[in-house]
Amino acid sequence: MELDFLYYSILTLFVIINPVGTIGIIRSLLDDYKKSDRVKIIHKAIIVATSSLLIFTVFGNAIFSFLNIDLYSFKIAGGILLGVISFHMIFGQKQKTKHTPEEVAEWDTMNDLAITPLAIPLMTGPGAITTGILLYSSAITSEQKIFVIVSVIVAFMLSYAIFRSSERIFSILGTTGTKIITRMMGLILLAIAVQYITGGITDFYFNAIAV
Repeated sequence: MELDFLYYSILTLFVIINPVGTIGIIRSLLDDYKKSDRVKIIHKAIIVATSSLLIFTVFGNAIFSFLNIDLYSFKIAGGILLGVISFHMIFGQKQKTKHTPEEVAEWDTMNDLAITPLAIPLMTGPGAITTGILLYSSAITSEQKIFVIVSVIVAFMLSYAIFRSSERIFSILGTTGTKIITRMMGLILLAIAVQYITGGITDFYFNAIAV
């Protein structure tokens, strides 16, 4: 049934985006910002992530083919970027994306942070992009293709609601609790980074054998 495909697409994308699992990571990256700024950054990141995933879902195969880029290369690149961020989190170092008096305007810095790493590759990463492309490619009818597009939007709307509600949790944890969570999330993010890299290397290996 058509609606079954819609429900399946929403559930699959929501699981891949994994907002529950990334709440701590996102919150730790925004720890130095006041609440109103965190809301703005998350809002911006959701818009960028949704737009990016929609573009890759519909045009992903054509984009990678035109640029002669294999998906496993994208996985490895995303893994390396997340790995660098995870080290900063684990060792309590300040992110270069955060503002200092010597840097450009704060709003520009917040925009940079919203785009990278929050929107890409944390929300719209190799896993989400691959899933979106596969769902859209497997859609047989025009209605199913529309359902995939709707699924991307719905999945990110649900993610946004979860990210916004996380403010209460971290206000209860306090500064010390948040720092502990940051270190733990850094380890988890590093594991995700390693998974992306090893997955990309594995894909490369099997593609090389196939050739």
